[in-house]
Amino acid sequence: MILPLLAQLSARAKVMAGVGATGLVALGSTMAMPGQVTWSDAKAAHTAVPVLALDMAALTRDANVTVAGATFTPGAQVSAHGVVRSGEEAVIASRMTALITALPFDTGQSFAKGQLLASFDCSQMRAQLTAAEAAASAYRKTYDTNVELDQYKAIGTNEVAVSKANLGKASAEAQAIQAGIGQCTIVAPFSGTVVERVAHPHDVAAGGQPLMKIQGAGDLEVELIVPSTWLTWLKPGTPFSFAIDETGGSVQGSVARLGAAVDPVSKTMRITGKITVVGTVLPGMSGTARFTEGEHDRSI
Repeated sequence: MILPLLAQLSARAKVMAGVGATGLVALGSTMAMPGQVTWSDAKAAHTAVPVLALDMAALTRDANVTVAGATFTPGAQVSAHGVVRSGEEAVIASRMTALITALPFDTGQSFAKGQLLASFDCSQMRAQLTAAEAAASAYRKTYDTNVELDQYKAIGTNEVAVSKANLGKASAEAQAIQAGIGQCTIVAPFSGTVVERVAHPHDVAAGGQPLMKIQGAGDLEVELIVPSTWLTWLKPGTPFSFAIDETGGSVQGSVARLGAAVDPVSKTMRITGKITVVGTVLPGMSGTARFTEGEHDRSI
């Protein structure tokens, strides 16, 4: 009776030594007290199979797992909500008080760089420029004559200086009016689309009054609000996928730049990512960006 029992215990010891510390946990769930079960080598070999399955399942959890001396750190999936916006945006405004003569593009229409966006009635300014240029021409003739008389000592030096100052003043006034006439038309600073037009032809625009809002047709960006703790692994170039709420589609992107400061109350920060446009993606759409957290040490 004693000898068969010792043989069974010896067989169990060999199996435990073969499967190691990880297998010992699984085998412990099937181990029974001596005298309650009959052990065999065939039973031991069959029991070792689910031990490897348990180890592989552990590797899929968000934790460091050590098997046979090797450490595996699977990335955790984290997400943040964001809004799509254009990389180029501008509010076109009038820099003078004048009658609007043309606004060729309406809301939703596209335009190319350099095309006319707005024009104003500047007929009065052009008349003022003509008068200023004529005055400057007269002062130049007076100055040239005084310089010639001064060579023969036929005029005082003070009169020469005054005529020179008058010429400079008239020339500056003409240049100021010319610069104002340059604002009589507004051309597109980049290719894009009119987001909103708030003025109409024949309106009288005041200085600084917004006429329209435009956005560029280039690369789109995503603005995200993320926890400040992500700074331990988040950096420019980190890839992410962005699922769009409005269309249900998904696009790929990467972090372009990090925010300059952390909000001390919410412990969050703004980051900006570039996305690759696939399908219908418009500024103003919202969605969820999903990141794979970078590797970091954690003890289990």
